Amino acid sequence: MKKRFAVLVVLVALAGCGQPAEQSLPTLIPTPVQAIDTETPIPVEPSATPVLVDRPTLPPTWTPAVQIVETAVPGEPTTDVNVQSQPQGLPTLVACGGFTVDRERSVTTFTRDTPPTVFWTAVPTAARYRIGLLNDKGEEIFSDYSLENSYTFRLDLFERNQRYAWEVYPEDVLNQQMCLIKVGLELFPQ
Repeated sequence: MKKRFAVLVVLVALAGCGQPAEQSLPTLIPTPVQAIDTETPIPVEPSATPVLVDRPTLPPTWTPAVQIVETAVPGEPTTDVNVQSQPQGLPTLVACGGFTVDRERSVTTFTRDTPPTVFWTAVPTAARYRIGLLNDKGEEIFSDYSLENSYTFRLDLFERNQRYAWEVYPEDVLNQQMCLIKVGLELFPQ
């Protein structure tokens, strides 16, 4: 079955690439070339209107949009509008534009008697932040949530003279990641 399919594929490919039957195949034997008369000018005809090539276009791309849904709450007027959150993984550019690590307040090295606290800039529309601790191989070894824009790690998560990193991202009220980016820094226990 596979052999028949392979032969069929090769035949179809050759049929599409082949030359019409009335043309002769090129040879490797040189043929004499007739001399060209360079004295007689070649008449030039005015150019015709260019032919437009009709090429297929790519299909339109999906553009994410925020959908506004009116909600009716008993006892309140129906003019209240609720904005549905975007699908997971799509950035809300206004909210995520300033999302970054607060390097002035975050620690990168710490001693075994002081738990490390890390900070980031707040995202006004975030319901909570998911923070993860990664080992030197980039594997997440711990995760937790914070309602604030800071987090203090427990000391028992770290081994002396090992490299770690932390990363955080905001989540919306549906517990979906709001921004495409995660921010964080390295941590070095001394």
